[in-house]
Amino acid sequence: MKKLAPLSLGILIAIQLAVPVTMIQNRENILHNGAMFRFKTRPIDPADPFQGRYVRLGIDMDYIPTPKNQKVGIAYKTPIYAKLETDQDGFAFFTGWSREKPENGSFLKTRYLGPRSDWIPETETRIHRGMRIDIPFNRFYMDEAKAPRAETLAREATRNTNCWANVRILHGKAVIEEVYAEGQTLQELAAEKE
Repeated sequence: MKKLAPLSLGILIAIQLAVPVTMIQNRENILHNGAMFRFKTRPIDPADPFQGRYVRLGIDMDYIPTPKNQKVGIAYKTPIYAKLETDQDGFAFFTGWSREKPENGSFLKTRYLGPRSDWIPETETRIHRGMRIDIPFNRFYMDEAKAPRAETLAREATRNTNCWANVRILHGKAVIEEVYAEGQTLQELAAEKE
């Protein structure tokens, strides 16, 4: 019985080390082998001090276009696969969805979050956009000292120019590679303004 205790402890330690190593390897595999997609971003929200230092991104294309009266027939937070393409400017957009993993093409594993519409104040009407989906890549972690400055610079840049995120996607999983504002990476912008 006493011989089992050290063996059990060793197995437990090995498992605890294997989990983060596997997570890091998966992330690195996506960054090295995933297809690159550029997503336009909306103004950037403040970081949450309890979650660590990061820049929170609002992705413009957070929906799959559907006809106004089309019933999707799925429940809130149902897992789905959103199909991806790029427009003539190189930015990603969603083109369709399925419950089954696609055999080919680029796709993102996500969840359905209900209908998406935009309020138009000039006409005081709502315009149906489609199916809102969960965007699993909305946080870009940075050096703790540079994140607040980068966040402010990116928020200012989105008022005047485009801001976008380069995202790598592989087998439905996504990782943010870099975030750009004013044509420069946030790291470059934050270092430049120091």
